[in-house]
Amino acid sequence: MPKFNVAVDHETERESAVVKLRNFSEKVLEGAPVELSDVEESWDAAGNLTFGFKAMGMKVTGTVVTCEQTVTIIGQLPFAAVPFRGQIEKQIEAKVKEALA
Repeated sequence: MPKFNVAVDHETERESAVVKLRNFSEKVLEGAPVELSDVEESWDAAGNLTFGFKAMGMKVTGTVVTCEQTVTIIGQLPFAAVPFRGQIEKQIEAKVKEALA
């Protein structure tokens, strides 16, 4: 499956950034341009998120790793979504920035 990668710099303490990102799926669902279903999220003890959802019937999965100065989102897209990869990455970046604000 094709991958996507988004890195967002932040000026927040890591622990504070993790707390803000715990609402990540809610932020994504609020303004999603398409209906999302089968939303899954699992946080580990280190404050990293593994997520998955379906958009227009296509499964998207990934991880969110929060470091001291950067949040990195790495995931997999179905082949049918490759033409929209740039738009998807921009939307994810915007939502993460919104969550961290």
